[in-house]
Amino acid sequence: MGDLTEINLIQVLEQASDPKNIGSEIQKLAEAKLKEWEVQEGFHYYLQSIYLNMDNSLQIRWISIIQFKNGIEKYWRSTRSNAINKNEKLKIRERLFNLVNEKNNQLSIQNAQATAKIARFDFPGHWPDLFENLERLLDINSSNDTNIYNTLLHINQIIKILGAARIGRCRPAMQSKIPLILKYVIRIYLDNFVSWTDSSININEKFPLHIQISYLALKCTRRMIIEGVDNPAKDEIVIDFMRLSIQHFDILITNYNNFRTFDNYEKFIRCYGKLYYSMITNSPATFILLPCSTDILIVYTKIIFEYAPNVYNEVADTTGDFWEQTVIRGLLVFKRVINFIFKKGAITLKARSDKASIDKAIEKLNAEFLNEKLITDLVDTLMTWYLKLRPSELENWFMDQEEWINEQMSTSYEYQIRPCAENFFQDLINSFSEFLVPYLLNKIEKDASSLSNSLEDFLMKDAIYAAFQLSANAICDMVDFDSLLVKIFLPEASDTTNNSTDQLKIIRRRVAVIINEWSVVKCSEESKKICYGFFENILMNESDKVVLLTVVQSIRTMVDDWNFNKDNFEPFLKDIVTILLRKILPSVSLTETRLYVLNTLSDIIIQTKPLISKDLLIEILQIIPELWEISTNNPSEGILSGALIRLLRNLVQSLGPQSYLTWDIAIPVVNIVCDPTSQHHHLLSEDGFELWGILLQNYSSNETKFDDRFVDFLPFLESSIEKHSEILPTLLEIVKSYTLILSPQLFFASDSFSKIFSYLSNYLLKLRDDSFYLILEIWEILILSNEADYENILLQKFYDMGILNSLFNSIFKQEALSNHQCGQLLQIIARIAYVNPTALMKFIEMYHQALPTTTSNAQLDIEHKKVVYSDMPFDRLFSKLISSWEYCFKDIFDPKLKKIHVLGISSLLRTGLVVVLSEIITIMQIWVDLLEEINETQSGDCEKYHLNDIVTEQTVEFYQLTPEQLRNHELLKNNDPVHNISLREFIKQTLEFLESHLGPPAYQEFFNNINQSLRESLLLFLSIQQPKISN
Repeated sequence: MGDLTEINLIQVLEQASDPKNIGSEIQKLAEAKLKEWEVQEGFHYYLQSIYLNMDNSLQIRWISIIQFKNGIEKYWRSTRSNAINKNEKLKIRERLFNLVNEKNNQLSIQNAQATAKIARFDFPGHWPDLFENLERLLDINSSNDTNIYNTLLHINQIIKILGAARIGRCRPAMQSKIPLILKYVIRIYLDNFVSWTDSSININEKFPLHIQISYLALKCTRRMIIEGVDNPAKDEIVIDFMRLSIQHFDILITNYNNFRTFDNYEKFIRCYGKLYYSMITNSPATFILLPCSTDILIVYTKIIFEYAPNVYNEVADTTGDFWEQTVIRGLLVFKRVINFIFKKGAITLKARSDKASIDKAIEKLNAEFLNEKLITDLVDTLMTWYLKLRPSELENWFMDQEEWINEQMSTSYEYQIRPCAENFFQDLINSFSEFLVPYLLNKIEKDASSLSNSLEDFLMKDAIYAAFQLSANAICDMVDFDSLLVKIFLPEASDTTNNSTDQLKIIRRRVAVIINEWSVVKCSEESKKICYGFFENILMNESDKVVLLTVVQSIRTMVDDWNFNKDNFEPFLKDIVTILLRKILPSVSLTETRLYVLNTLSDIIIQTKPLISKDLLIEILQIIPELWEISTNNPSEGILSGALIRLLRNLVQSLGPQSYLTWDIAIPVVNIVCDPTSQHHHLLSEDGFELWGILLQNYSSNETKFDDRFVDFLPFLESSIEKHSEILPTLLEIVKSYTLILSPQLFFASDSFSKIFSYLSNYLLKLRDDSFYLILEIWEILILSNEADYENILLQKFYDMGILNSLFNSIFKQEALSNHQCGQLLQIIARIAYVNPTALMKFIEMYHQALPTTTSNAQLDIEHKKVVYSDMPFDRLFSKLISSWEYCFKDIFDPKLKKIHVLGISSLLRTGLVVVLSEIITIMQIWVDLLEEINETQSGDCEKYHLNDIVTEQTVEFYQLTPEQLRNHELLKNNDPVHNISLREFIKQTLEFLESHLGPPAYQEFFNNINQSLRESLLLFLSIQQPKISN
């Protein structure tokens, strides 16, 4: 094959692309050679030479231009490995526009895309004259249609790529250069548009090309105006073009029958619409300021009014959806204008002077265009044509009910006419409520009652009811919905005498949708109970899936409402859940519909907890295995997996202490989705960890023995804590649950927890606030759970896992923590000090010895610098600890937390160490401050210690508390010295210890050296008679 030359490259390309060589050794060698050459200098220049040479075969030119375009992506950036050098880049750029005379459209498109990529990398830095080159091409090729068309292809791709850039210099630079080519492109558009729309010009062989050129020029102009002109409303060229465009738009719409057979006709209409909509979306103010903005709205008004019957009778599958999409674009433009005028959207002004111009333009629009007659005519048209169910919709409804309702629930208003009309109608009624509300109410009252029972009139009634549904927020204060519900809507939905079967389906769906809308706006509790009964009856007796699933949607809305009253729903609860479970879920087959029903069940379970019976909850549980099998084995059904886990989670919460009944199903699910090696881990692990946590929180030792399987997958927890910082709070909640379930011996029997604590100790101060609080709470629970004979082992574990080091490193950081955060850390120290002050002091001595020296500390980065060193006296280090503690204590206001700190810091006195005794005055002052604030019982408890309790007489009576909440409450009640140790007695015993330790004479001398006022205050509080009545 030889060295890299143009001839050799052609030969290799032929060998690699020849169909005869597919899979052969020749092809493999050729591909390997291309791989070798692509990083060599000149490779991409030769590729460009090959596809520019029209003497080469089309196949070779095609494969070379594809290779060239791919190479640009891989090697053009100078930062890439084996990047194309500057000299080769320069030679390539010089020839990028040499293909404008190419007659093969696909080759031109590929070259245009490659050119655009290079422009994104090099403009303006290395290719400052890009737009000057384009201007020259437009100028010299003005009479050559092929060259102009290909030039426009390049411009379109370049503006598309540069316009998408949101950082860097290329977009502003492009905007400064757009005037060079905009006028040329507009002239090309105009000349070619006239050549095919002027009826006096005969059709010739160039006719199709003129249509293509004019469309491509229009497309380029649209991109340049939207992406390349900073302030279109002040650019005369743009203003003139916009005025011209709306005239052309009107011509094409008016002469639809003459032009519709032409290629690109519909693309023209869409392009005009996209131009107007993009402009108003990017800057409503700019659109309003255009002199022709009213003309644009007038043309769209004509389309909306005159072509409504066309839209109504269109069938997308057979006649297309041209008119539907055109009207949708018009409604969206109107929507943006109205929302802007009524200040619903953000307004960005280019300059202060714009405000006066905008106010004037808005005033003109309101006076000349958005008058009362136009708005009422729009409402009439919407109700007559666009809110009404179309024949094609009814046909689809009856052909595939589930698909139809599924589409209704998920369709965006930007793509289908009825949802779009409904959305626009709401904007109108909310923006012009002053005159529209009376008009609408009068229309509803008169028109609905005067309609016959024909299908056409019945659909009109449905549209009128739709208007009532959509107007809920605007008219709720003017109508008595409770009365209308029982006098009009429910009787209508139950009238089997005057309504046919099909009509009943339509009206029942509409009444369900009305209730869905009004129940969260204005609906009494009595009316809601009536609605529940109506829904229950429909679910039992109706077979149409559209009606059934619409009712399900309405039930879900009512259940999820913020003021949902589950007691009012209770009489209907069992039947509704049973029907969902036994009738509706088995009858649906689409994934999205199953998902919706499952989510509805989930919402009902959690919102009505604990009203659903255990038997019914177990019946719901039994549907999960089969659906889980389907969802995990079929990729198209995978979305169900998350819904099933959430349903399972809600079942666990509802069953509470009896949630062990879910274990045979739930534990394997957790095992599958939380395993990092599982194919389902990436998508479902977060839901899986939440389920894991809920299972632990609802475990009750009174009901069953703890399952060993929960311990078996602890390594999954360890792995995830190291990888998933975004869900760390969820993972730490699981760890917390284990600390409350397992004894310290069993807890630390698992290496996973030790590794988790060691890992988190290294990042303690980098944790998010919620995770930081949780890890400290976990350590505190472990200390409180500690049994007397295990305290030394526990403290050794804390030492081995780096917890104690981490705590003191954080407290002694040179970059001081906030008092609040430092106080949280010292609370753990206080707990440890109370349990074993001697062991803690020994650790502090070891910590002191392991510190860096003053010199070494000074060389550390700021994150690791401390205020204590190994070569400072130990009593000075301890003094800093007590000073920090005292300083943080001033910002602790919860009496319970204060007592935790007091018990801890006071316990250090029991070591009898001189360094601790030297801080007695500070500690005694803290005693006095707290004794002034509290009034404990003889057992040491106080009402103020329970201000933040979750478990109280009231919560036990009115809420279903989890077993974990009760476990935590019992732990604090039985093990927390805050509730079981009298502070006065503790202080007395501490003083007695000091007297015994020092001896009476030394103690008396020690005590007399304390400030008299402080000493007298302390003795006064210690002599106060303690209260006998517990709070």
